[in-house]
Order: sequence, then structure tokens, then C-alpha cells
Amino acid sequence: MTFWGGQRLSTDGATRKIVDPFDASKIDCSAYTLTLGAEAYVTPHYGANPRESIKLYLSETETVKLGRAQRTRGGGVVVIPPGQFGFLLTEETIFIPPDTMGFISLKSKPKFGGLINVSGFHVDPGFRGKLIFSVFNAGPKSLHFARGDQLFLLWIADLSFTEEPEKAKELFRKEGVGFAEIPSELVTTVAAENHSLQSLAARVENLTRRVTIIGAVAAALAAVFALLASWMAFVPDKVVGYEVQTERKLDATTAPTGISSAPPSDSATQPTGSATPPSPNPS
Repeated sequence: MTFWGGQRLSTDGATRKIVDPFDASKIDCSAYTLTLGAEAYVTPHYGANPRESIKLYLSETETVKLGRAQRTRGGGVVVIPPGQFGFLLTEETIFIPPDTMGFISLKSKPKFGGLINVSGFHVDPGFRGKLIFSVFNAGPKSLHFARGDQLFLLWIADLSFTEEPEKAKELFRKEGVGFAEIPSELVTTVAAENHSLQSLAARVENLTRRVTIIGAVAAALAAVFALLASWMAFVPDKVVGYEVQTERKLDATTAPTGISSAPPSDSATQPTGSATPPSPNPS
């Protein structure tokens, strides 16, 4: 198995239309650089609405003139949160000749951000269509990519045949047509929240915040009830004394004028100056 070098990529790659559209400036040493295309999908993260987790359609790039120079403005943006899974579609259409085999990988820049290719590392002989990269963000922060970003690499290697190479090329090749978009059935298989470590950490932090708030409220209520209990223990004595004084004042105001409210003494029950009745004479 012999890998194609940059020189062969620039010649045979263009004539055999291994990449369409072909741009020789995208040859990176012995690999061809592929870009992010029109579609992407990312699994819903913690706090996101699953109904809004749909396939994304990214707008096209634009060429902007800056004086005599021209720059390409990125198109639509896709964000992959930490711990989430996604599908990324290439802009280019790939054709792998039957006597060759393709190998794919991510470029170093997205790898350094924590992006991992989990879709496999080869393209079968005879494949024709766009590539779908299955990726996972194992990094600590969200990754942002725009349509037209150079994210992927493609290598081409020759295959050897012991006999009847033409017949072998037709027998051992990929049948059918490849992808033109991200299929809906492919999205359905992963359309659920991925409970990543980051999402679990966010949930724990949210619960901790709630427990802290509930604890503060409970402590405040306990202090209020303690103050209320101490006040109730002190106030009844004052209330009883006030009631006794009020009753005495009411009794004093309701008694007749000139008549004492005190009970009469025994001496007051007998008339003044009356004599004791004489005892009878004995006969």
C-alpha cells in the first residue's frame, strides 16, 4: 500500500476528480484539506429544549473585498458544547477510485480544542458522496465552527491486487451512493440529551445553589420564630397586669357616689346609742 504524495494529489486528484470541487491550494503535504459544509447536528445539552435540537442548515460563505485583497467570511456557525456529540457534513463531494482507499482525520486545531473523531478513519473503495464526520467534544469548553472552516484531512492510498486487477476492482468496492446530506434516521439515533460530566456538574451546582438558598430561608424563619417565642413569653405578664388594673378602674367608676365599695363592718350593723335590753327580774 502506497500513499499518494502531494504531487500526485495535485495531478491525479484533479484528473480523477477525487474531490469536487478540487482546489490545489488545499493540499497539505500529502493530504487534502476538507471543509465544513451546509449541515450539522449537535445533541441537546443540559438546559436545552430537546424540541429545538434539530439539524442545522449553515449559510454559505461570502467573499469580502478589503482594498485589493479578498477575504472569505465564514458562513453559519455550529456550537458543540463540552461532552456533546455531533455530525458534521463536508462541503466537498468525495470519490474514492476502486483501486485506492481513503483515510480521514481531524486537523490539529480542532483536536487541540478537545474534538475527537469517532466515525472511523477510512473511506471504502468506490465511495462517492459527501463525508459525515461523527465527532465528540471531550474538551472543557464549547467549540465554535463556521461553514467553510478547514477541519478535516483526506489521504489516498493505492491498493494492490495479486491477479485480475480489473475484475478485483469491480468486486471489492463500495456499492451504492454515499451521502448528500445528514439523514434524518441518523439524527434520530442520537436525538437525546447526552448526560456528560459537564452537564452533571452543572446540575450539581444548580442543586447546591438551591440548597444554599433554602438553608438561608430556613435560618431566617427560625430566627423569626425564636424572636416571636421570646416576645410571647414576655408579653403575657404585661397583658395580665394591664387587665387587672383595668378591672379595678372599672369597679371604681361603676360604684355609687358616697358609698364605699368596701364591705360593711360588724359595728356598723348596730344603731348608734341603743341600750342593751334589760334582763328579766327573777321572781
